[in-house]
Amino acid sequence: MPPAHETLAEITAFLAEHPPFAALGADELASFAATAEIEFFPAGTEILSQGGPPTEHLYVVRRGSVELLDEGEPIDVLEEGESFGHSSLLADLPPSFTARAREDSLCYLFPAEQARALLSRGEGVRYVAATLRSRLAHATARAHRVTAWATAHVGTRASPALECAPDIPIREAAERMTAAGRSVAVVRTPAGFALLSDRTLREQVLAGTRTPDDPVASLDLSPAPTIASDRLALEALVDMLEADAEAIVVTDGDELVGVVDEGALLDLDAPSPFLLRGRVGTARSVDDVAAALRDVPRLAARLLDASVQAIDALDVLTAVSDAATRRLSELALADLGRPPAPWAWLTLGSAARREQTLATDQDTGLAFAAEGEEVERYFERLAERMTAWLARVGYAECRAGVMARNPGWRMPLDDWLRLYESWLRFPTPHNVRLAMIGLDVRGGIGPLDVEPELERLFAELPRFSDFLEELARVAVSERPPLGFLGAFVVERSGRHVGTLDIKAGGVLPIVNLARLHAFSVGSSALRTTERLRAAAARGALSTETAAELEDAFATVCRLRLEHQVAQAERGEIPDNQLDPRELPPLARRRLKEAFQAIARAQAAVSARPATRIP
Repeated sequence: MPPAHETLAEITAFLAEHPPFAALGADELASFAATAEIEFFPAGTEILSQGGPPTEHLYVVRRGSVELLDEGEPIDVLEEGESFGHSSLLADLPPSFTARAREDSLCYLFPAEQARALLSRGEGVRYVAATLRSRLAHATARAHRVTAWATAHVGTRASPALECAPDIPIREAAERMTAAGRSVAVVRTPAGFALLSDRTLREQVLAGTRTPDDPVASLDLSPAPTIASDRLALEALVDMLEADAEAIVVTDGDELVGVVDEGALLDLDAPSPFLLRGRVGTARSVDDVAAALRDVPRLAARLLDASVQAIDALDVLTAVSDAATRRLSELALADLGRPPAPWAWLTLGSAARREQTLATDQDTGLAFAAEGEEVERYFERLAERMTAWLARVGYAECRAGVMARNPGWRMPLDDWLRLYESWLRFPTPHNVRLAMIGLDVRGGIGPLDVEPELERLFAELPRFSDFLEELARVAVSERPPLGFLGAFVVERSGRHVGTLDIKAGGVLPIVNLARLHAFSVGSSALRTTERLRAAAARGALSTETAAELEDAFATVCRLRLEHQVAQAERGEIPDNQLDPRELPPLARRRLKEAFQAIARAQAAVSARPATRIP
């Protein structure tokens, strides 16, 4: 077995011999190496699972070898110094291949933040592009699963090019780009095509030595990458990454066909989650945030089409929502000035569980670390602004009033903790209903760290037996819409006649059961699947029941999201009213099985004596 410990000097020296790390300066390399974790994988260990959770690390093979498999078929073997996991890490999507230790292997693991910073630089981008090209060339077994955008001919999707002559003033070129809504223009030079981009204008005119009256030819323009119109979008993506360019010029022989930019190349029909989150995070105004979020339904459709697990798709949608909330908070602070105390914007409900869909509203709170009228006035203004802006970009106000704008959901952290304790000590039905929203909570936006206090609170939950008993009553009160003879129970009148509420009848019962069992063992897990696993691991729930509920949750989440995506594509407002008659036979059967699993789990809770709940 290889040694599992190495000095920083040994790690640094090893990385210095392999791309993309070799391009780093000495200080940067040492700093990056210091973040390494070392893990040993016995032969046959599955390190990453195809279609599984997105990786949180960049892996580098230190000793041994790792094989990549596509649906069980080996497509590549990685040896010492080679990396894997970067595609999943960059896109926040499930791994495209399974990575398995071919022999006893030692790997360095680098955290997501540091790895993304490295891979987004020139050398990192070139390395990702080269490995992507190599692995796709080997993945012949994967060809039948390449998405439609990747197999489209670039020429059929290219946008007409905006051309600028090299002798016109830079000012005129910029004005034409603005008027046309383009971020790049094509300039014909004696050597071929070049790209004039927003980035070039910023770097060489706004912050450089050129003036707006200088000719375009005076700019230092890099040759544009070009691609024949009959080549595939996937090939164009690799070419563009290798060139570290913002767009690629599409040609037919010597003729200019058009231009495709980086966003379109990652998916010619729908946005990339990585790029969409980046657009939101760098938006200059509330309207820019709203414009970016209009692509969220198409992003959801892309994830489903790519066979991403629905639960993982909800996680991606929540990540975009988090980015929007963070950016809006930055814009609000820029207007309001420096906060008078540390603060934390609290995400509650489904967003806290990272289970946000296309039919969602605001569940928010605000905590801060000081008291006084001045402090309260400042955070009242912040909450008012955030609530209004979130509604403006597409997150409707909560009809139940669970929003930081309302004083009951905006208070000093100590008051939050006292409020939580009052819910637990006096578990009236009203208090328990509030706790079901307020205890699904996470921070992360703002400098006030609320997690340690929340961890302590969750650890104490098992001793509040009266609260858990009332929580159990709620968990079994919302039954799945399935009749005695196994038929779906649908609404008989009103505008939703013939439909069932898949959120109320399918999603929430599982969420409530998972919350109940996780709270009973003092788990601080938030995601429903993680709560089920935590409860099973600590004996509060059988492994069979936990697995059944997890499968049921995957089913109802997918059907719910597919329903909402279809509505969005028709121009309708997404909701949770599903017509089971419109489902294919297999989907109807799976939905019925999911409801039956919920009913069995609820019956098991109901059958326990009150003193043993849960």
